[in-house]
Amino acid sequence: PLVRNAGSIDEASLSGEGGALRRVVHKTIKKVGDDIEERFHFNTAIAAIMELVNSIYAFGEKKNPVFAPVVKEALESVILLLAPFVPHIAEELWEGLGHEGGLDGASWPVHDPAAIVEEEVTVVVQVNGKLRGKVIVGVGASEEDVRTAALADEKVRAHTEGKQVRKMIYVPGKLLNIVVG
Repeated sequence: PLVRNAGSIDEASLSGEGGALRRVVHKTIKKVGDDIEERFHFNTAIAAIMELVNSIYAFGEKKNPVFAPVVKEALESVILLLAPFVPHIAEELWEGLGHEGGLDGASWPVHDPAAIVEEEVTVVVQVNGKLRGKVIVGVGASEEDVRTAALADEKVRAHTEGKQVRKMIYVPGKLLNIVVG
């Protein structure tokens, strides 16, 4: 009932976890579409749908009505993505969500490129070439911001404290290697 009567997606439903679920939904739509239309990799398409179902299941346990529109979009997307593989079950699920008529009137989901854009990125931090931590920074974070966040991390600090930082090698959005001696 909560999802069936959900309104349209608004800013509140896209905050935090809601936006993260929507990102997963649209990445899955893109992947499944590419797998079916371009590469004919049906096994990876099914695997991507299964991952999306697991994400929805984990998210749905929160039962926050603010996120109901995002959960509804996610469930509708799963049903539409499953339709070519299991049409009879997809029809039943579609009607279970409260849609009149069958899936033959529904169109294939289209991913929203804006919904796929990541807001944060995880940068791996190494000290002398060995993994010592990870920091999460904004996508547009400068090298200086990443350095500051890395040096503030407890695990990294344990390996750099009392040592002279000789140089830092930064691969934007991916890796920071701190060379100490």
